[in-house]
Amino acid sequence: MDATTGLLSLDWSKELVNTPGTIPVLTAGALVGGDSELPPDHLFSTLLQTGLLHDMLCLYNTEQRQFHTLITLGPNVCGHPRITHGGMTAAIIDETLGGLNYVLKREGIVPHGPSFTVHLEVGYKAPVPASTSLICTASLLSLEGRKAWVLAEVLDRPGGMLFATGKGLFVIPKDKMLPPSKASESAAFADAGANAGVVPETETEVERLSLQQ
Repeated sequence: MDATTGLLSLDWSKELVNTPGTIPVLTAGALVGGDSELPPDHLFSTLLQTGLLHDMLCLYNTEQRQFHTLITLGPNVCGHPRITHGGMTAAIIDETLGGLNYVLKREGIVPHGPSFTVHLEVGYKAPVPASTSLICTASLLSLEGRKAWVLAEVLDRPGGMLFATGKGLFVIPKDKMLPPSKASESAAFADAGANAGVVPETETEVERLSLQQ
């Protein structure tokens, strides 16, 4: 499959990419091509390779501290005919919440160490059509030491139809807690933030910026 994301062809995604403070975190091409920090057996890599997902693009806004997962669903993701299975929607929410935790660790807001989903609530508000593009946006609700409560919404576009809401609790096990990141890691994320002023004009540009993190 062509792993280059086509999500930037959508007007609302272009506007989102141009929002001040927005930086690319992950593209479909980087994930499928093994150019990300995620393991080769990652679920969303498989979903992309098998065509269940056609495209995926993750963005983070350093000013709003919101993590966005943009996805184009394939046709074969249904429970009821032509309606996306609720488990797929839940997986997208969980992945987006985890992405937010990842970037917040890079920023030094959330403690370092591998975090795990220990609680996930999903509220289904409307059926998600198959073969459609959507956005899942996550934000931090509260932080209590090793515990981070996070929220998410799944919509057809920013400010558009609400498909689902999510609330999750991510916890870093006590024996997995790591000391604060070294200056080099913080600097790496700061460098990525500096790219917020560079607007990717093409999918290739998005991938180039994402790999600089």
